[in-house]
Amino acid sequence: MKQYYHVSSKALEKNNIFQSREDFVTAMNDIALCRLRYDIAILCFCLMNNHFHFVLKGSYQQCYAFMNEFKRICAIRMRDRCGEVSGLKDVDLHFDLLDTPEYLENAIAYVLRNPLAARIIMMPYFYEWSSISAYFRGNADVTGVPVNTLSIRKRRALLRTRHDAVPDNYILGYDGYILPSCYIDIHEVEQIFRHPSCLMMALARRVENEFEVASGAAGRITVSDNELKTHVMELVRHEFGVTSLTQLSADNRLRLCQMIRKNFNASVKQIARILRLSQSVVSSVL
Repeated sequence: MKQYYHVSSKALEKNNIFQSREDFVTAMNDIALCRLRYDIAILCFCLMNNHFHFVLKGSYQQCYAFMNEFKRICAIRMRDRCGEVSGLKDVDLHFDLLDTPEYLENAIAYVLRNPLAARIIMMPYFYEWSSISAYFRGNADVTGVPVNTLSIRKRRALLRTRHDAVPDNYILGYDGYILPSCYIDIHEVEQIFRHPSCLMMALARRVENEFEVASGAAGRITVSDNELKTHVMELVRHEFGVTSLTQLSADNRLRLCQMIRKNFNASVKQIARILRLSQSVVSSVL
């Protein structure tokens, strides 16, 4: 039976799955081509440096197969890039069944809001490595080059694959990747939100806490050191009225440990690294 699933990968703490623009472009094409092998619909997705999110529709078996194949391809790309042969070996994929209309809407908003929540961009529509650009385009022209008009040699070079069976509607955008509007189930997402303003309102709401608690993701999500440092400095300025960690008293630094743990589910080791404290001190207050 076809159902809706939110699928997320555990965030890598030390390495990035996607490091450069070329890595993201390649991954966008990998999604488009990988989707052809499975009986699924992709409602939305978002690629972040150290993890990724999808909302899929299909049987659990087909969704599971698609996500593991995409994970396998990402691992191959990491190996080719830096010789990392086990970068994704122990990274679990979490499947969350979206069994109510409200849960489904929140999941789509949560996925598309990821770059905004991570303070990478000011508006989700400015983030390139997701499906955000595909929805509610109306009659706007899709510009690019039909992939099937390219020679086999050029197609293989651009897409970094020997996969030759490409649908007629696949358009290669001028940024080098197949446009998400070619393979995302746009119609279903637009039916779910009914109007562009409803999607905009969903993207404007802070759904992170509500969705993460409901899905159990709050206990699994990890934030990279660089992202966490940015959030910590915002906390320092907002909560303590200073601009650097060195200006905090000892008591306030310990209070900050507790705030980081509560807000970001950071580990003792990570908090100790960020605040330059011993692990034993951090453990004593958590």
